[in-house]
Amino acid sequence: MATHRSGLATAFTQVDVHRPRPGHSLPQAYYVSPEIYQRDIERMLMRHWICVGHASAIPEAGDYFTYELDRESVIIIRGRDGVIRALMNVCRHRGSRICYDTAGHAKGGLLICPYHAWVFTAEGALRNARMMPADFDVDAHGLRQIHLRVIEGLLFITFAEEPLGLDQVTETISTSLGVYGWGTAKVIHQQSYILDANWKLAVENQMECYHCAPSHPDYTRLHSQARPGVDDMTAAMQSRTAAQGIRIPSRDQWALQAQPGQEADYCARYAMWEGIQTGSEDGASVAPLMGQFTAFDGGTTFVYAGPVTFFIAYSDYGAIFRFTPRSVMKTELHVTWLVNETAVAGRDFDIDKVTWLWRVTNDADKQIIEQNQLGVASRFYQPGPYALPIENSTKRFTEWYLHEIDAESAA
Repeated sequence: MATHRSGLATAFTQVDVHRPRPGHSLPQAYYVSPEIYQRDIERMLMRHWICVGHASAIPEAGDYFTYELDRESVIIIRGRDGVIRALMNVCRHRGSRICYDTAGHAKGGLLICPYHAWVFTAEGALRNARMMPADFDVDAHGLRQIHLRVIEGLLFITFAEEPLGLDQVTETISTSLGVYGWGTAKVIHQQSYILDANWKLAVENQMECYHCAPSHPDYTRLHSQARPGVDDMTAAMQSRTAAQGIRIPSRDQWALQAQPGQEADYCARYAMWEGIQTGSEDGASVAPLMGQFTAFDGGTTFVYAGPVTFFIAYSDYGAIFRFTPRSVMKTELHVTWLVNETAVAGRDFDIDKVTWLWRVTNDADKQIIEQNQLGVASRFYQPGPYALPIENSTKRFTEWYLHEIDAESAA
């Protein structure tokens, strides 16, 4: 019997790993194999850019938060010079984590390792290494720093030594989320969801609205995205936007259409149903207008940048979605909500009302993604065909993913 099970596992590996079927969901091994999971981390996620948050979350010098991916932990900290840096959370003495908390403030702009009390500045320099010999080179033992870029307040990091370019991402975000005033917006709420599923299932779900009508009735009664034949509504929405002197161009440099050496990005706009102003329980405004908007245009803007971060903008609030793998079949979805920097809680907005739609939507997504993982893990799972064109973005993502983890293309 043991021999039979071993042979079955080998057969799955040979078929599933090496023969993905075009136009179909990925074979089982891509969602359950520890070996493929490590390949995902090394060949895709460590190489691409990830939006880890918004600059307004760390407004003062010494403010920081941490971000973790696989074995790595990064301190995102604002220096005394006002510059935000990404410092590896690894002491240069014997490797201990320096910051244990997920967020905090480095008093006096100093990070002190709890293990042996080496002291580092918020800029990453080693200030003091107690009891080390007189000839010890302090300057040679600063914290490792990785690449960080700020685009309209959004903080992007990459673990790559030679990172992909962000020129096209910068242009896309500047001409979309920049118009909504995200560069000066402020964080009002953050929430994490632990999904018992492979990170790719979570991202694939995020990219398609084929599931919106059956799974998200609240989203669907506000947005027209899931239904065909709404071109007139979209045109009317674009006219309302243009009447305010605002132009937000659609851009498709997603997945394999990204320019060589550049990070992938995408921007699309959709109309909401007539009379709907924003993504709220009753469709009415929940916060002051943002950016260049002087009136609600009845539209919403979606932006993708890199493989695991997505953004949605309404005229009065926005949200950042970040997917981080925690293990082969566990993923963290972290959501950050933004409003106009001048808005005051309790006077200009109610946090529960601003966050309502994407809390109920994320709760539903958690359930359907986890059920998807349970089915994919079945001995009887077989990849099924994508419904096109409504699942085209998911199809493109899986094609891009396969290209990125391929040994030759990742070399």
